[in-house]
Amino acid sequence: MPEYKLFAQRVGLMGITTLIVNLRGLIFIPILTKTLGASDYGIWAQIIVTSSLVTR
Repeated sequence: MPEYKLFAQRVGLMGITTLIVNLRGLIFIPILTKTLGASDYGIWAQIIVTSSLVTR
C-alpha cells in the first residue's frame, strides 16, 4: 500500500506543478504591465519571443 500512496503523491505534485506553470502567464503578465511602461514591456516581450524562437 505505501507504493500506491507514494505514486499518488507524485502524480498530485506533478498536477499541481503543471497547473502553476500554465497559470504563470495569467499572474505574471499583469504584474509586468503595471510595473513596466508600455515601451519597456514591448522590449521585454520581444526578448522573450526571440529567446523562445532561438531555443527551438
